[in-house]
This record gives sequence, structure tokens and C-alpha cells, in this order.
Amino acid sequence: MFRTYAVPAFTLTAIGLVSSLGHAVEPQAAMNIELGLWEVTTAAAASGAPAIPEAVLQRMTPEQQAKMQQVMAQRLQGQPQKFKECMTAEKRSQGFGNKDDDSSKCKLTITTNTPTEFQAERQCAASAGGPALSDYKMHFNITGKHHASGTIDVAITHEDGKVTTVHSTVEAQWLASDCGSVKNIEMEK
Repeated sequence: MFRTYAVPAFTLTAIGLVSSLGHAVEPQAAMNIELGLWEVTTAAAASGAPAIPEAVLQRMTPEQQAKMQQVMAQRLQGQPQKFKECMTAEKRSQGFGNKDDDSSKCKLTITTNTPTEFQAERQCAASAGGPALSDYKMHFNITGKHHASGTIDVAITHEDGKVTTVHSTVEAQWLASDCGSVKNIEMEK
């Protein structure tokens, strides 16, 4: 849960959020939150080097470049993004895990894992078409079974050595025990 979608797919999706150890056995997250449908609001702001490396832009058509830059401008200027997510027991046990990325190149260090707080750092080495290094620091407070908030700070070191930093805030509110038509994540329009 609580993935951030403020950075292009080559860094996470978001958000995502956001932490996994590849095929190793992961510690169970101790978060005391309800399962079911959650509404998540993220806001991200970027600084430093452009979030889309020049080499990536060069492989796109002018139309693709314009669209990508427009999306990134919207998502990285602090504009809130809302989505609904169906929190399952499996997702909760992963501790904000994201199994969709190439997590074999990532190292997760969980520093706090209690029913009311989750804090971790994640470093990911280079992957094909992605940044040279991504360093994530995340901290979430669980203030009851129906609310969580936190921050995700990402430093992305590109192949040319330039660094993009992204600071995201996350607010999550439980809506219902039944996810309805939401199977995983559904962005609000």
C-alpha cells in the first residue's frame, strides 16, 4: 500500500511505494491496519536534475516527450494524486512491498516495524533503462486501524551522475472492508 506514482516507471511506481527483498524471505510487517478499500493521497515535489534523463527522452517521439513531460510536471509539483487501493493480507504482510519491479537489485533495511510505525530504507542498483542508483527512505505512522500517513524520500542518481530528489507525502484513509470493483490500485480521474 501507499505506493507513490510521482516518479516514472523506471524508478518505482511509486509508489510505489515501495520495498521488497527479491526472493528472500521477508519479515512480516507489524502494521495494525484494516484490510479492505483505502483511499490514498500522495503529493510529490522534485528538485535537482530533471526526473526524465536526457537519454530516455531521446528515445521518444516528440509527442511522447511532450506527454511525458506534461505528466511529470503535474505529478512532481506537489499536486495531490488520489487513488484507491485494495489492501489484502498479503500486501499488508509485505510491509509496503512492490513485487512488480526487479527487486533482486534492491536491498531493503527495515529500521522500525511496529503496529504504529514502519520505517525503512531501500537501495536499488542500476537496471536496464533505469537510473544508476535509487535510494528510498520511507517513514509511516499508523494512527489507528483506519488511518496512516508518512513520507517517502527518493534520491535518484542517473547514469550521468546527476541526482533527482523527490519528496512525497502520503495520507491514507480506510473506506470499507469490501473493495468492490477495485482489485489492486485504481487512480482517481
